Amino acid sequence: MNENARRSTGDINTRSEKVMAGRVPLGGAASRRALGDIGNTNATGQGGLRSGKEAVKENASESLSDMSTLLNNFREKTSRAGLGGVTKWGRTSQRTSQYKPRDISNATGGTMTTRTGEPATKRESYTAYIQGRAAKEMPDIDALDRENPLAVTEYVNDIFSYWFRVEPDTQVAANYMGIQTDINDKMRAILIDWLVEVHLKFKLMPETLFLTHNLIDRFLAKKVVTRKNLQLVGVTAMLLASKYEEIWAPEVRDFVYISDKAYTREQILSMEKDMLNQLGFHLTVPTPYQFMSRFFKAANADKQFQLLASFIVESSLPDYSMLKYPGSLLAASAVYVAMKTLGKGEWNEVMEAHTRYTEAEIRPCANAMARLQRKSSSASLSAVHKKYSNPKFMEVARLPAPAGLGED
Repeated sequence: MNENARRSTGDINTRSEKVMAGRVPLGGAASRRALGDIGNTNATGQGGLRSGKEAVKENASESLSDMSTLLNNFREKTSRAGLGGVTKWGRTSQRTSQYKPRDISNATGGTMTTRTGEPATKRESYTAYIQGRAAKEMPDIDALDRENPLAVTEYVNDIFSYWFRVEPDTQVAANYMGIQTDINDKMRAILIDWLVEVHLKFKLMPETLFLTHNLIDRFLAKKVVTRKNLQLVGVTAMLLASKYEEIWAPEVRDFVYISDKAYTREQILSMEKDMLNQLGFHLTVPTPYQFMSRFFKAANADKQFQLLASFIVESSLPDYSMLKYPGSLLAASAVYVAMKTLGKGEWNEVMEAHTRYTEAEIRPCANAMARLQRKSSSASLSAVHKKYSNPKFMEVARLPAPAGLGED
């Protein structure tokens, strides 16, 4: 090997060592990100990049300093409700509910029925439904995204057809709390209200909160839980949802810390296994958030509109009585109430086509949501109202509820 070849080989070996050590980017000194910053990375302001995990840890360390306050608030509320102590309501084994279990036989076989209860002669896909409405020359809400591969405009209607089809299978019965003997709906509300604060402190994605809510209800509908383990169910559900939705999820030790070491790492991991087995590892479920993202597009919603609708639908999460409404109806109703609050838009054929609900079908749920919106400022569980009263969220929680809704 001549001198030039040896020098070239030496340069390559030296560069390879630096690449492996992480000191030189693979693309060279001026490497760039093909898709931009698509992770949870943040600029450090020192000429470098901070990894998403470091950002999560830093956010966690900052936010966890406030966790003792959150935990104290949680314990104060749960002590009044009887969680972890003697409940003023007593045991709930004799509790009755005004809501009957939802019949989901249509989702797994048997005679299909329409929303009005009439027998359906044919199961229609969402794509066929939209194409049928398109014959009336409705505007194409995906027209501006045809060149955007991330919008998957070729498949989006089929995706939502699937969500509408499987939604009944993932919706819990509105009276599932009847199987529980040591907890009640008020304790559930306190838990979810606390998790809203934890979710905000960890700066997690909105999808994570809605999936956490879904996992808690589906698990409690299947297994009897003691009051001392209810918070364990909550933090485990958020851990699972974070693993599913987040790029850099909080670690188990973070959830041990926020529960003030009330539960060990082993207890959380054991509950995680139990929860996954009870749910059949079925985590891909439609939530109000998925539907709302589509309905926003149909409504041509701006940022304020989206934040207001998000506030309205999140306000319904702790309320046990709202479980009788499917997620798609909750999403549609939140959009409807936001329309009426801001005076933007009408419930027209475009909204009916993409939500599959008429205005008359939405009104009962919309009235219930408007009542929650109107009472949110004075409610004892105020995590959602405080969150959306922040200027970061355009203080949409301070907007008055629309006249004519929820006033009865």
